[in-house]
Amino acid sequence: MTEKEYREHPAVNKSTLWELRKSPAHYRWALEHPREDTAALKFGRAFHMAVLQPEEFNASYLIAPDIDRRTKAGREAWQQFVSSAGNKELISQSDYDMINGMYEAVWSNADAKALLYDCEAEKPVFWVDDATGIECKCKMDAVKPGTLVDLKSCGDASTNAFLREALRYGYDLQSAHYLRGYRSIYTEPATFWFIAVEKAPPYAVNVIRASEAFIDRGTWTLIDLMDKLKECRDKDEWPGYGTNEMVLPEWAALPDDDE
Repeated sequence: MTEKEYREHPAVNKSTLWELRKSPAHYRWALEHPREDTAALKFGRAFHMAVLQPEEFNASYLIAPDIDRRTKAGREAWQQFVSSAGNKELISQSDYDMINGMYEAVWSNADAKALLYDCEAEKPVFWVDDATGIECKCKMDAVKPGTLVDLKSCGDASTNAFLREALRYGYDLQSAHYLRGYRSIYTEPATFWFIAVEKAPPYAVNVIRASEAFIDRGTWTLIDLMDKLKECRDKDEWPGYGTNEMVLPEWAALPDDDE
C-alpha cells in the first residue's frame, strides 16, 4: 500500500497513542488534524528509504540544483527544473550528502548489516487488540522472523543519550506496540533492535537491543492507553486534563514553622 493509504487508514498507531498520554482531547485533535509534513519528517522519510530501499530512493528523489530564485532568470530556471522533475521528490545536495554518509555508515557496520540482511522493509501491519477490540497498525522499518529493527537518526547515538531520547519520545511504547503487531503475523519470539545513526560525520552507528525492562515499561503504558482509548470511544467523551490539585514536590515545599 502507498504511504498515503497507510496514513489515512483509521487504525490506531503509536503516534496518536502518544498524544493520548497527554489527554484524550490531544488524541482527538491529532486524529482530526494530521501533523504537517515538516522538513524533519521529510528528511527522516528519505533517510529510511535510502537505507532500507535504496533502489526506490534513487527512483523517487532528485537532487535540487543550487539556483538563486531571487532573480527572474533564477525563478524561470527553477520552474523549468521542477517541471522536468515529474513526480520525483526534491532533495538538497546537503541533505543528500548527509543521507549518503549515513547510508554508508549503516551498511559498513557488521552488526547493523547482519540485522537488516534478508529483512522485509517498511512493512505495514494491521491487527485487532485482544483486550479492547480496537484495530491497530504500525509500519515496521525492517522485520524478519525473530528480529524487528527500528532505524533512528539522531544527534547523539551514544547509548545513554539515546536512552534519554527514547524515553522522551516514547520509543518504549513504540517497541511494545510494534511487537504486538509482529506477534500477529509471526510465531517466533522476536528481539527488538534500534539502529541509531548520527546526522553528522563520522555518522557513528550504535546498534542497541531493547531490554525486557524497556519493553515491559512500554507494554504497561500501552495497556493503560488502550484501556483509556476504549473508555473514551465507548462514552464518546474526549476530556482534557480534568480537575486536579497542585501538590508541591518535596524540594519546593515551604519550611516547617519550627525551623
